[in-house]
Amino acid sequence: MPRTSTTTAPALSYSTEAPRRGRKRKEETVQPASPPPLLDLGQERALTIEQTAQYLGVGRPKVYDYLRDGLPSVKLSDGVRRVMLSSLIAWLKERETRGVV
Repeated sequence: MPRTSTTTAPALSYSTEAPRRGRKRKEETVQPASPPPLLDLGQERALTIEQTAQYLGVGRPKVYDYLRDGLPSVKLSDGVRRVMLSSLIAWLKERETRGVV
């Protein structure tokens, strides 16, 4: 009589921690980092270009367009540019009266 093997194949185990193959899932929505605090100069506030863009609801390149078109700003010695909040508001009011907003 031929001998038959009664060995069974090892059971497959699936771990939830094993890396998945194929397409990767999209990452969870990441909250943007909070902007740096406003620089307070007495009652005046100096905005970064990014803060100015957020304030206006536009992108950074558009803020640089506005700077070329006359938006007042201060360039510090290390090349950093700041827009004073009062100057920004005055610039917006001037454009509003001219009908250019």
